[in-house]
Amino acid sequence: MEKSLLMQDSWRSNHGYEAMLDFQMSWLMRLAAEKNVEKKRLHQISNEVLLRLIGLLDTPNVVIERVEVWRQWEHIDVIAEVEVVVDGEKQHHLVVIEDKAYTMIHDNQLERYSETVNAYYNGRHKKQYKIHCWVITFYDRDKNNKYWNMLDCKCKDLEWGLLSFYEVIGWEDGEFEDTESDLFNEFWLREWY
Repeated sequence: MEKSLLMQDSWRSNHGYEAMLDFQMSWLMRLAAEKNVEKKRLHQISNEVLLRLIGLLDTPNVVIERVEVWRQWEHIDVIAEVEVVVDGEKQHHLVVIEDKAYTMIHDNQLERYSETVNAYYNGRHKKQYKIHCWVITFYDRDKNNKYWNMLDCKCKDLEWGLLSFYEVIGWEDGEFEDTESDLFNEFWLREWY
């Protein structure tokens, strides 16, 4: 695997990884909207990422019509309103993402975020959103990894999904073709250290 020029410098610190992931997730989800199809491979991956996050990856006839993303809304790393059409029927989904690179979940963080999101998005004057909450970690899914296991237990208790960095893009087997985007390739497909 090639070294990343984007994510590697002489400092070799992981400080800032979460902020970079916030921007990348925002960008990928917005690219999934049907109007962004210039780079076919990148569009395909961004589509798969978003459909994975809203639980429609294996659903045929899904058109992603609108994606609007905010970073750090109410201290939540990333939140995205997604409008899709499935077999002619419009659906509203909400993706809530908390990144974990170098800290554990703290101060009832996920519970507070769930309460805030539910209060705002499913109040009586709002459209009904199907809410999908995720923790994305830079640790690999590994039964021997204490950090992963603690996150996994916490997420299951609170009905949050847990994905490792590479599971986000569907790359669990170690090989992935470059896309038309150097930015995507440097962040997702290159070695950081």
